[in-house]
Amino acid sequence: MSNRKHRNYGLDLAKILACILVLCLHSLRPTSSIVKSSIVNLSVYYAGSIAIPIFFMASSYFVLNKRTISYFYVMKRVGDILFIIIGWILIYSIIHLCITHNFVFFEELKGSAFVGIPNQHFYHFWFFWALIMMLVLSPLLWYLLQKNFVGYLILTGIVTLICIGIDISMHFGNSSNIQNIPQVFRLYLYIEYYLLGGLIGNRHFEKIKKICKQHFEIISIVTIILYVAVVAYSTWNRNIIHWPYAEANYGNALIIFTSVLILIIFSIFSPRNKKVIEFIIPATMGIYMLHPFFIGKLMKIHILYSYPILMIPILFVLCLVIV
Repeated sequence: MSNRKHRNYGLDLAKILACILVLCLHSLRPTSSIVKSSIVNLSVYYAGSIAIPIFFMASSYFVLNKRTISYFYVMKRVGDILFIIIGWILIYSIIHLCITHNFVFFEELKGSAFVGIPNQHFYHFWFFWALIMMLVLSPLLWYLLQKNFVGYLILTGIVTLICIGIDISMHFGNSSNIQNIPQVFRLYLYIEYYLLGGLIGNRHFEKIKKICKQHFEIISIVTIILYVAVVAYSTWNRNIIHWPYAEANYGNALIIFTSVLILIIFSIFSPRNKKVIEFIIPATMGIYMLHPFFIGKLMKIHILYSYPILMIPILFVLCLVIV
């Protein structure tokens, strides 16, 4: 009962939404003819642009505002994540060895961090490697947030300007240079959202959240309008910077601001169906890990190949049941 009382169900709901939006990103490949020829498919795909920002912010919301944080805690969390990465890849590699007599553990492990490795099955695990790097930095960021709030704000402002500057530079021919940086090493983006999540969860931010709560309807309407603008901008921007993937826009000022507003809204929102949230939230990690293995299989069904949007709810329910 005590856990229920202190649990932030709004943030849990935000994580569930982010999980579903990741399915949108992976189910609707923006380079495929079926997706890029349909404004509906593209819109659903680009709606997923806030998924990764939400995941990073929701993580730091609590981590950077713990009463205390130590490297023992960090190493324990890192160990848990490494156990997931190595465990899943090892199980897959053993099964693959039994079937094909080829042990692919090291190739798959490399592919979990570097997108572009041939025949990789764990490309989505790059997120875990990026999260490990943020956890390693978290004691330093925690100290700055708790002991020097002004310094934390200055650092957040500097990193925000770096993100926006790099985003602007992509509109002047720098897009290919950023694409060549492996996704896991675009640390300026993840530090940005980690800093923002810690800021939103901090006691100094309570006044702003209180104002947002007093004007909840207006703030929600503004956020919805901005979210629609994110989708419209991303659809337009893919032809400008010649990079169709949602990851191209993570450093855009519009997406940064909209993601922050969305996290604020969910952090002050109290959903009704708490039992449903309690049922789904422990499965989100498993859904994230499992879903890529079913996309290729489901795409062989003609109606899902022709209408890939239909695959998203099926994929979510299928993985939820398995988990």
